[in-house]
Amino acid sequence: MFLIVIPTASAQLFEYSLQIGAVGDSASIGNIGVQVEIKTHVSDVYAPDLGDAFWVGNNLINGTFIQFGYELSPSYSPTCLSGEVSGGQGKCQGSPENIGNGDARWFWEYWPNLNTIHFYYGIGEAHSAGNEGSWHLYTIEPNAANGWNFVLDGQTVASFNNFQYTASKDPAFIIAEEVNMSPESTGKLGPVEFRNLQYLKQTDREWHQVTSLIALSGCGVISPNCGTTPYGISIEGPNDILAGTGLQTRQEGELLWPRLNTLTLNVPYSTQIMVDGSYYGTGPIQISLLSGEHTLTLPEHIQIDGTSRLRFDGWSDGYASPNRTVNLSSDASLEAIYVTQYKLTIQSTAQPVAVEGWYDQGTIASFPTQSPWRLTNTSLQVFNGWYENGVLVSNSPSSSVLMNRPYTVEPVWHSYSIFPPLFIILGALGVLYVSKGSLYSSGSEDEGPTKTVGLSMNHLMMEYARTSESQYSVLTHTPRSDQLNTQSDYIAPKN
Repeated sequence: MFLIVIPTASAQLFEYSLQIGAVGDSASIGNIGVQVEIKTHVSDVYAPDLGDAFWVGNNLINGTFIQFGYELSPSYSPTCLSGEVSGGQGKCQGSPENIGNGDARWFWEYWPNLNTIHFYYGIGEAHSAGNEGSWHLYTIEPNAANGWNFVLDGQTVASFNNFQYTASKDPAFIIAEEVNMSPESTGKLGPVEFRNLQYLKQTDREWHQVTSLIALSGCGVISPNCGTTPYGISIEGPNDILAGTGLQTRQEGELLWPRLNTLTLNVPYSTQIMVDGSYYGTGPIQISLLSGEHTLTLPEHIQIDGTSRLRFDGWSDGYASPNRTVNLSSDASLEAIYVTQYKLTIQSTAQPVAVEGWYDQGTIASFPTQSPWRLTNTSLQVFNGWYENGVLVSNSPSSSVLMNRPYTVEPVWHSYSIFPPLFIILGALGVLYVSKGSLYSSGSEDEGPTKTVGLSMNHLMMEYARTSESQYSVLTHTPRSDQLNTQSDYIAPKN
């Protein structure tokens, strides 16, 4: 329980304090200043209620306590507007003044010793907390003298330099409080609205909003035996609560408002997104998530059609796997990077070849190298080229293409009938080439017989195909230069 103190400067010793409010997240621990907007609600206060107060405060690491807000008091004898209370005795350092019902005034208190009734205080002029329904920003922050400033709507209304400022030991908190002579509440506290609780971070000297609000409900430690607090809290919006009478009662420590962080996931359209095991539809998408760790799951591949797809290539922050964990403490944006892939299909009666498969856009795919010719029992087949839908892609037995689209190719062969029997033809061709060899002899007449050039079986086969009168099929398509790439480097498909 955080120490909540008596919100008035009177020298009387009050017995009971009933509070309802909220504390911020643990990130606000160690702050050197707090602030909140409070909406003024003007109402009358009657006995046994001794005063109502609505404020923001801090417990500090040196064991002290500080608070700033506005208060409502019943009509009593003149009250000193600044001074010190010690052991129930007041020391007035300013002019006494009558404070009537319905007069909402700012106030501050500083308690250097929480083990005794001892505090310093200040109270503003008449109606200094503004009219009914007006919003005001209450700020506690360090000053140039290393003490504390109390700032209302950007204007310093009071300073306290008896003690140096120090960081908080607990989170920042906001409270609506009734101080009563009876352990039972009057049931007439507010309600009053608080919004935008912030803390001044010591490391960067910047203001930060809390990321959650947790309920505080009960009695002050000075009078821990008060009755049941009937007051409650409603959630009006992000970092915005209404506290007081007629609202839902809350348990101590109940989570009132978690700040939802917006996670923006930039992914290709139609990408299925899973967060914490639940599907969130297709992206791109913005998701509101609590602070903490969350798991993201994206598909490795996104199929476009039978020959085109997208392949996951990494996250914008360098993470390599499509499945990952993110730790959110604020709004964040991530991009999933996908690359386009196209499929290379080889149509062949042979077994599937290794090069067939998926390739990243812009990479080179090499076709399986074909033999220039091959024999069957009845024909000689000579390689004619790689074709796609009857269009020549390349006439080289060893070819490759730039994968800027899907390709479905097949090797095409010219067939030449073998008749008469092949060995007769080969013999005849051998005699023919021996006689022709004299045309390519080396040396001079005096050097002896001429030397014929040796012929391979491949030469013989090709010559036969050239000279054969047998029937054969011919494809007359012209190669498409925009599709032809003669690189022969082999690049395996990427799966």
